[in-house]
Amino acid sequence: MNLDQIKRVGRDLWGCVCQLFFNDGFAVAQWKEAVKKWGEGCWLWIKEDLQSFWTTWKDFREGKRQVSWPGCLRNSRIYAGLLAGFLLLGGNFYLVKSSLVYAVSYQGKEIAVVASPRQAERLRLQVKENLEKKFGQEVVLPESVVYHAFLGARSRMKTQEQLLAAFQGLPWHTLGAEIVVDGEPVVVVEDVETAKKVLEKIKEQYKAKLDGEKLEEVSFQERVALRIKEVEVKKIASEEQAVAALCQNKSKLKTYIVKEGDCLWSIARAHDLLVADLYAANPDLKSERLDIGQELKLGTVEPVLSIVTTSTVVKRESIPYEVQVEYDPRLWRGETRILQAGKDGEAEVVYKVTRKNGVIVSKEVVSKRVLKEPVAKVVARGTRQMVAMARSFTISRGSGSGVLTWPVHGRISSGYGWRGREFHAAIDIATSRGTPVRAAASGRVVSAGWCGGYGYTVVIDHGDGLATRYAHLSKITVRNGEKVSRGTVIGNVGSTGRSTGPHLHFEVMVNGKKVNPLNYLR
Repeated sequence: MNLDQIKRVGRDLWGCVCQLFFNDGFAVAQWKEAVKKWGEGCWLWIKEDLQSFWTTWKDFREGKRQVSWPGCLRNSRIYAGLLAGFLLLGGNFYLVKSSLVYAVSYQGKEIAVVASPRQAERLRLQVKENLEKKFGQEVVLPESVVYHAFLGARSRMKTQEQLLAAFQGLPWHTLGAEIVVDGEPVVVVEDVETAKKVLEKIKEQYKAKLDGEKLEEVSFQERVALRIKEVEVKKIASEEQAVAALCQNKSKLKTYIVKEGDCLWSIARAHDLLVADLYAANPDLKSERLDIGQELKLGTVEPVLSIVTTSTVVKRESIPYEVQVEYDPRLWRGETRILQAGKDGEAEVVYKVTRKNGVIVSKEVVSKRVLKEPVAKVVARGTRQMVAMARSFTISRGSGSGVLTWPVHGRISSGYGWRGREFHAAIDIATSRGTPVRAAASGRVVSAGWCGGYGYTVVIDHGDGLATRYAHLSKITVRNGEKVSRGTVIGNVGSTGRSTGPHLHFEVMVNGKKVNPLNYLR
C-alpha cells in the first residue's frame, strides 16, 4: 500500500467517523473494516521506511555513504503526519464511544444528565403546571435551571421518571399566608382564606364546650396577624397540620403577684406545680419567706394560641343566711348555742364567665333577682373565760383516728367563731414567746415553713381526713414529710406573720373543712 492509498483510506475513515458522530446510519462493520485497512497499510509503510532509515544511519556512522538529510527530514514529516493520524484516530474512537449530552444544574449543583434540553424543559414545565394546579397560583424557582453541553456516556442520562423526580425536588416557591402569633411566625398555609378557616376551627373547639351558656365573644389572647410571604411549597401546611401547630403546648413563664396569706406551698398547689418548680423558675428566691406584692415567675405549659371565651349563664343559687350573735356570760368563751335556726334564701343570678382555653379565669355577677329571702340564724356566744389545760381526750367525731392533746398551756385569747365582721376558724392560745409547741396527735408533717399571714407554720396530717395547723411560730423544729408522734415538739410559740403578739393559732380540719377545735379538745 503506497502513500496515496493510505491517504484515500484515511479520508474514507474520517467520513465514517463523521457519519457515526452525527448518527447518519453508517454501518459499524464498515467502520471496523476501514480502520483495519488503514492501520495495516500504515504499519507496512512505516516498517519499510524504518528499515531503510536504519540501514542509511549505519552506513553514515561507518562512513560508507553520504546521507541526504533533506530526504530524512521529509520522511520524518511523514512520520509526524502518521502520528497525528493515529491521534486523530484515537480521538475519533472517543467520539464514537461518547455522545453530546447536557448536564442539568441548579444553584451550581448537577441534578441530572439529559440528551436534549428541550425534552428536559418540557418535563420541568410539566412539574410547574402540576404545582400551579395544586396551589391555584403561580409557582416559580428562585434561580434558573442551567444546561451545559459536554461529551459523555449515555449511561449517565436519567430516565424520564428520574428527571421528573429531580425537578419535583427543586425548591419551588409560591405565595402563602403566614400565621404570626405575638410577632413570631408559626405556620404557613396556602392562602388567607385557608388561614382564616384554620383560626375559626380552633375557636369552634371551645364553642362546643359551652353547654347551656350563651356565647358572647371568642377571641385570641395573643396578637394574631396574617401576612403574605413567598415560601417554599414544601413548607406549606394543610389545614389539619396548621391547627395542630397552633394548638401544640409550649413552656411559658407568667408573673404572679404575692397576696396576703400566700405561701410557696399554697401558690404551687393553686397552679398545679411543685414548690421545687417555683424555686427553679425563680433562681433569686433564697428562702420561703414572701412579701406582699412580690413577683414570682410561674412556669406553665400552654398552647401556642390561647382562646378566650366570654359567655353568660343564668343560675338559681341559694342565698346564705346571716348569723346574728348574742353574747351570753353564762356560756364559756368559744362556746355557742343556737337560738334560732337559719334558712337559706334563693336568687336567680346572671353570671358573665370568662374562660381561657376552657378553664374559668373570672366569673362576674351581671344581675341578681331575689326569689326568696333568707332567715337569719341567731347564735348565743359565751364570754366566760377558760384556761387551756394540757390534757388528752378521745376524738368523738371527725376522723376518729385516736387521741388529741392540747399543743400548749395558756389562755384562749380568741375563740372559734365570728370576730366582728370576720370569722375566726381557729382558737388562739396566748402564752409566752418560745414556749414549746407539741403535736396534738401522731401523723406526718405535710407543710413546714413560711406561709404568708400565718407566718412560720406547721401542718400535720393525722390520717382519716383529720389535720391540724400550728401558726405564728417563732421557730420550726420539724421538716416537711417527717413523721411525728403525739407530744413531739414541732416548734416554738412566736408572733410571725399577721399577728399582734405571741400566741399559737391552732386549727383543726376534717376532710379539708375547718371545724371548732374546742369540740375536739374538750
